[in-house]
Amino acid sequence: MPESATVNQVKQSISTPKAEKVFRAGETIMSQGEMGACAYFIQEGRVRILVEKGDGTILDMGTRGPGSIIGEMAIVDNQPRSATVKSLERCTLLEITKEDFARSVRGANPIVRLISQVILMRYRDILRRSQTLLTESPETPSPEESERAYAEQTNVVESIKLANEFKVAIVSGQLFLHYQPIISISSGRVLGLEALMRWRHPERGIVPPDEFIPMAEGSGLIIEASRWAIAEVCQMLNRLSVRRPDLEDLYVSVNLSATDFEEETFLDNFCRILQENQTQANRFHIEITERLLLQQPKNVKNSLERCRRLGMKVVIDDFGTGYSSLSYLHQYPIDTLKIDRSFVHEMRSDKTVFGLIKSILTLRENMGIDIVAEGVEEAEEVTLLSQLDCDNAQGYYFARPMPESELAAVLDARNPQV
Repeated sequence: MPESATVNQVKQSISTPKAEKVFRAGETIMSQGEMGACAYFIQEGRVRILVEKGDGTILDMGTRGPGSIIGEMAIVDNQPRSATVKSLERCTLLEITKEDFARSVRGANPIVRLISQVILMRYRDILRRSQTLLTESPETPSPEESERAYAEQTNVVESIKLANEFKVAIVSGQLFLHYQPIISISSGRVLGLEALMRWRHPERGIVPPDEFIPMAEGSGLIIEASRWAIAEVCQMLNRLSVRRPDLEDLYVSVNLSATDFEEETFLDNFCRILQENQTQANRFHIEITERLLLQQPKNVKNSLERCRRLGMKVVIDDFGTGYSSLSYLHQYPIDTLKIDRSFVHEMRSDKTVFGLIKSILTLRENMGIDIVAEGVEEAEEVTLLSQLDCDNAQGYYFARPMPESELAAVLDARNPQV
């Protein structure tokens, strides 16, 4: 099946980025007065910063080396560059785009945003008023030393590098999906699949999800990655429909984050992907965490209700690990709760946890909410869940996450054609 138009749109929107940019000695990296589209983090090499005064005099503001950021002011306040930066030697730089910064700022505390902007405005004013360079005392750390020390403390270099490499991964085929079956214990049939994003880095190999997913959410790149994943799931379902048209009720759960819901056009893009691939919305379950509801991002309730109206179901993942509150179960359109794997493991040895799971299962009858037990790995856990009449389960005991190429055999074995 040809690649969907949405995947191509995602690729074009990121403009085929490079994780690093290289400048030769003597090249101008940025010019005073131009509008800045990005800042740079210096990995290797040194640069010189020059400021031209009103009378044409050129002030040498010094040099910067590895661990420093250049060009940051223009991407913060959308003003022209305040200095020209030239490479003194071959430089390797990590790019921080204006869009990257804007995403991060949108998720920041409003007070932090305000104070950052005020500080920057005052700093620019000082630059405009300055006529001479001040002599620093020997005891005062240079700006370069302060920046490098801060970068080392916050591990900012690795964070920026990982984000830039993830941009490349989205458009270059490094991302792929694995699918883990959700099973009916009583019948053994596959009810649905959870789509799990994976990243095969060309140098590092498989990057653990708990390493790149938080970065993607924090940087906002998860939005492009989620669009890619939705398009991939649509194409997988279309291929499955050709081979097994009898499995039209099989659904796929996709994990979405608060960052996804904060993007105003995210659901519009989701619907467009479904239309482009001619995939029914009821084949999708939207899987979110309790944390998303606790953060209460703008319009999340309206967004979830819209998902419901389209035919999707809403699933709460890792139920019980957050500050669980029964109040949100009637405030939000929730269809399914997934009992966290830690409870499933502990219920064999902890009577309190066993009782907690029994209480959660009462929500099925009292509120019409489906329950899925996650992380099932042992036969004893399956037996206990059956005794509790918890029929839906997911975990290594039944099947590990697998590529699409292995799904056919599992589905043929567990869901034989009649």
